[in-house]
Amino acid sequence: VQVPATTANLGPGYDCLGLALGLHNEVTLTQADALSVQIEGEGADTLARDGSHLVLVAAAAACAAAGREPPPLALRQVNRIPLARGLGSSSAAIVGGIVGANELLGLGLSARQMLEVAAAVEGHPDNVAPALLGGLTVCCATEGGVLVERLEVAPGLSCVVAVPDFEVATHQARGALPDIVPHADAVFNLCRSGLVVAALVSGDFALLGEAMRDRLHQPYRARLVPGMDETIAAALGAGAHGAALSGSGSTVAAFVTGGGEEVGAAMVKAFAQAGTTAVARALPLSAEGARVVG
Repeated sequence: VQVPATTANLGPGYDCLGLALGLHNEVTLTQADALSVQIEGEGADTLARDGSHLVLVAAAAACAAAGREPPPLALRQVNRIPLARGLGSSSAAIVGGIVGANELLGLGLSARQMLEVAAAVEGHPDNVAPALLGGLTVCCATEGGVLVERLEVAPGLSCVVAVPDFEVATHQARGALPDIVPHADAVFNLCRSGLVVAALVSGDFALLGEAMRDRLHQPYRARLVPGMDETIAAALGAGAHGAALSGSGSTVAAFVTGGGEEVGAAMVKAFAQAGTTAVARALPLSAEGARVVG
């Protein structure tokens, strides 16, 4: 199973907006006599080699949703998505495990059922939805389950990510947020969340500079990502249409039309001035979510 990286929130769309990117992890599951785990690439020296590995946890959750006992599985994982950088590495593992188990074991889960399982394992749907479905997704967690709408982004847009050399754990980033926010800040984000979606779907990308501004999470997470504000400003100054913290960080994602080399260089320089080494990568958007290959 190939699963794309994702960038969530897109500035103001906290926990509801997500977008699939053209960087993929590969998850291979086979039935075996005993559990085994092989990992190449990102996390090869740190990720679990037992049943606590997130791919296997997700595969077991998929089996439980189908009323089946999971058999012993052999996992081979090729990871290209950086870990704990706000690019959906955990969602890619979860979706890969669920889609892989569903295909391998003939569980018969629908896309909606797989999304429900993935959101339950992850704890929120904004990354798992684009990882599973591709494109731009708008999610809402309800008492009856996850509501999701998948949308096509207008052509011509790509993403430049500046990936710092430090991690930000999701629980740490969520812990930085206040329990109560001012009414004015909530309204500020509501207006811009709709504008982000409108800009991406219509192709009026010039709107993104204003639309991707945020007051609900980035100001509180700035202390966890030294240079974040300066890097966002540098991206906009270098010609990006919009820029924001990717997910809970530490990556900053900027949206461009064209190659984006100047934007990437400006973001790397801004991080460096804050004392942080970062690497820039230009990534296409991915209209395709997780897919079974071979």
